[in-house]
Amino acid sequence: MELTFAPKDILQVNDTRIIYRNFRGEGSKFNREGDRNFAMIIPTQDLADELISRGWNVKIKDPREEGEEPFMYLPIKVKFNDRGPQIYLVTGDRTNRLDEDVVSMLDDIDIRSVDLDIRPYDWEVNGKTGRTAYLQAMEVTQEIDRFAARMAEEEHPEE
Repeated sequence: MELTFAPKDILQVNDTRIIYRNFRGEGSKFNREGDRNFAMIIPTQDLADELISRGWNVKIKDPREEGEEPFMYLPIKVKFNDRGPQIYLVTGDRTNRLDEDVVSMLDDIDIRSVDLDIRPYDWEVNGKTGRTAYLQAMEVTQEIDRFAARMAEEEHPEE
């Protein structure tokens, strides 16, 4: 994972891993119906400390077994509006932009890599403050097996 602190506190992250994918916005005991979100794994304590010092809402779960590192991640919200987010899916040699109607497919695919830009939203309610992470842009590279790659080549040999 490679992370850059860009202007306006935007996080630019290359080759990261995402978990808790809910691009569908399904309701559950952890999520209100309609709220689209996912989380980015934070691989090191140093990076988690740096993000926390900059106001990001890093979640840390205690290790399951003694001697293991804690499990750290950054929850990220996905809200579609006139400013984005811009989401691209790379499948083999094809790149498709995903809109609000089809972004849910990201919940079901095998992912090879993810690059993303995250913008902060700093809030204050009743004297409490915080920072929420919102997806600004993302490129997801799908892991395709050899059979899917062969079928894509047969369907579009000219590309």
